[in-house]
Amino acid sequence: MTWLIASNNAGKSRDLAACLAYYGVLAEPYGDHCDRLDFPRETTTSYAQNALVKAQFGAQQLGAPVIADDSGLEIPALPDFLGVTTARDLGVNVAGTDRNQEIIRALAGMADAQRRATMRATLAVAWPDGRQFVTQATVSGYLAHQQAGRYSGGFDRLFWLPRYGRTLAELPPTWRIPLTHRGRAAKQLTEQLRTVKGSVEP
Repeated sequence: MTWLIASNNAGKSRDLAACLAYYGVLAEPYGDHCDRLDFPRETTTSYAQNALVKAQFGAQQLGAPVIADDSGLEIPALPDFLGVTTARDLGVNVAGTDRNQEIIRALAGMADAQRRATMRATLAVAWPDGRQFVTQATVSGYLAHQQAGRYSGGFDRLFWLPRYGRTLAELPPTWRIPLTHRGRAAKQLTEQLRTVKGSVEP
């Protein structure tokens, strides 16, 4: 079967579809099949609750199983900045490169050791009959002083992994996906779906 992705964020939908496909799950943006939905606004400080609300709403409105995502960037040196409210703080209509520039400005003058960061992804699955579950994963690294990479966008162009000496966006998909927060959450989701007959195989 092909899952629908409950999101109006085209970049996030593409990345989530790629992560799920890497682990054998077919998923498409819901907008490929119907008109735009107005999802409930994120009002909580819980990644899981935000993702579940979107997934439940999507499943009911579309009458089909859906997968929704809530993710954020957490920076210990800026404890009151971003996290679960990343999209709300930076503005959902602001381009990814501009969001990155806001972060670069906020970290200006900080030493490399102070630029630690974690990206967290929460994926929620919901069926029209009310079944649901959530998976969550993280990736830890540092924030570079400048953006780099062409294989992906968003925070990946700023998120630097010491082990590889590159940003996530500088790694090709076969390397990048298993390392990312969304890729790791997708792997967990796929493992859970395989326990539900007919949920993975097309």
